[in-house]
Order: sequence, then C-alpha cells, then structure tokens
Amino acid sequence: MKYYQEIPVIRSIAAILVVSVHVIAGLYYVGGEFTNTSIGYINQLARIGTPIFAIISAFLLMSMVLRKGFDLRQFIQSRFSKIFVPYLIWSSVYLLYKYHVENSLNPDLSISSYFLYGNAHYHLYFILTVLQFYLVFPLLARFKKNSGLFVALGASMIINYLWLTFGNVTTDVEWINRFVNGRSFLLNWIAYFMMGITYAVYYQEFQDLLKRHRTSLLLVSGVILLDLWISIDLARLYTSTNISNLIYIPFVIVVLNYIFRRVRSDATAMKLFQAIGTHSMGIYLVHPLVIRLIRRSEWFEYFQSGSMFVLAMIMILSISMGISYAISLLPFGNYIIPVPKRRTSPRQPVDIQQVAS
Repeated sequence: MKYYQEIPVIRSIAAILVVSVHVIAGLYYVGGEFTNTSIGYINQLARIGTPIFAIISAFLLMSMVLRKGFDLRQFIQSRFSKIFVPYLIWSSVYLLYKYHVENSLNPDLSISSYFLYGNAHYHLYFILTVLQFYLVFPLLARFKKNSGLFVALGASMIINYLWLTFGNVTTDVEWINRFVNGRSFLLNWIAYFMMGITYAVYYQEFQDLLKRHRTSLLLVSGVILLDLWISIDLARLYTSTNISNLIYIPFVIVVLNYIFRRVRSDATAMKLFQAIGTHSMGIYLVHPLVIRLIRRSEWFEYFQSGSMFVLAMIMILSISMGISYAISLLPFGNYIIPVPKRRTSPRQPVDIQQVAS
C-alpha cells in the first residue's frame, strides 16, 4: 500500500487553519468586530482551510481507487461507518448540548431538519458536503489519466464559479430550496473535490513539476498569496466559499508541498504534524464543543486578550486531540471518530486515511 507522507502535514495545517477560524470567531469577535486587527486578518486568511480539506479528501479517496480499484459495496460500507455514522452521532451530541446546556435550539425547526441541512452546529455542514461528494464519486472515479479529466476539472471550476455567483434555486418544494441554497450544497465545493481527484491521478507528474520548477512556482505562488493577503478587507468578511479561492487554493497546495519538504527533515516536527493529521477528523468534530465550554468557564475572560490567541489555540487543539485519542481507545470508537491506524514499523510512513473521512 502506498503512503503519502506530505498528506498528514497538509491536512494538519488545514485542521489548524479551521480551528483558528472558529477560535477567533468564538473568543475574539465581539459586537460584529474583531478585538484585534491582526487576529481578524488571520481569521480571513485561515478560510482556505476547508477547501484544502476537500482536496485532500478527494485525493485520498481517488488514490485508494487507483491502487485497489473501485468496489461499490465496500465503498458504501466504508463511507457509512467512517462518515455517515459519525455525522449522526456528532449532530446528536451538539443538539443534546444545545438543548440541555444552552437551551438554544430553534423551536421553529424540527429535529430532522438539523440533520438534513447539516446545521446541528456550524461546522457540521461540511460533513454533509462530503457525504454528497460520496454520492457522485462512483461516477468521478471513472476518470483516467487523459484530457477528459482536465475537461471535467475545468467544467467543475466553471460550474462552481457560476453557482457561487448566480446560484439561487427556487422551486415549489421548500426543503429543496433550503438544501440547494445552503452552504453545504455540493456545487459550492465541487471544484475542490475535482482538484483532489486530478491531484491523485497526476500525482507523480505534479511532484516532478515541483522539483523541476521550484523557483518559478514559489515566486508565482508567493505573488498569488500576497494578493490574497492584500485583498483582505475586515469591513467585508468572506467565508470559505469565497470565489477567489478557486484561484488561490491550487497555489496554496503548491506552497504546502514545499513546506512539507522542509518539515520532513525535522523528526520532531513530522511527529507533531502526523499526530495532528491523524486526529484531524476528531479535532474537526470536537473543537467547537471545547470552544463553547471555554466560553462558559472562568477561562474565557483570561483568553479574551488577543495576546493569548496562540495559547488558546494550543490549548483547544490539545484538548480536542486528547478527546479524539481517548475516544479512539473505546471498543467502537472508530464509529464515533474515525482515526486511521498507525503502522507498527518505524520505517514506514504513517498510514493516513480519509479526512472527512
């Protein structure tokens, strides 16, 4: 079985970015304003984290198909246990927390609607997005190394752009209107999943490109990311579905691959990134609950200062990863939080499975 050592590094960085968005929103965004300008910029820059998760999810799934072939029955069983069951469990956890602890459930919404629209809590919409991707993946898995894949990638970017720009469907069925016009709808993200599939199919060619054109790729990527930073306007906040991310994200993937090449020479750093990457799904599912508990504790006042942001991040990441690890030790813990198994041989890279799986 083939292992991709850069994936836990890329995925752990994506997890840190996503957590930072929610930490800032939960602790440092008050009255419609960020308590610190620098933290506001970090919040906006970190919005690239979720699209990176989408790319890595599709990459790992497609790379598995390229190695083993596609078995529909096995695929359904795997996705059911690794994504659908955890989605149901964690949606229930957050609903129970809101009902018993915060008393904040919307009385106008039925319980089933929270599961249907992915809004049991603000981060669970993306798990619903991944589930939609799994529904169409049996068709996408048919793409091979030819021009058809690039045509599909281009088409997905156009569709994604048009949907984000003009998408507003109105039918006579209210639940359909709400579903397709929600942030979880697949067409808001389809380009990133196709990027991940293309990345997997042309993995070796991409790595060769990174080796041959390191200087020019870093220069162009640096300019693109500088534009991303300059374009941030705290008076006009954007989300992870910002249209500009369709351009920014491919260059971010390039930069992250180069970051991995620097990190892999440091054994301690690699172990840290591997640990975060391995528990990235658990961190993603758990961290909003940790943030809410901190807000209700006496620690909240201590962490409200912008100077405590880094410490707050370390604490929330550590607690979330600790919870993920503890759950993974339970007899059926993998149905609650899917955590990939590590290889026992120290000579082998870590076996990284799906993220959103």
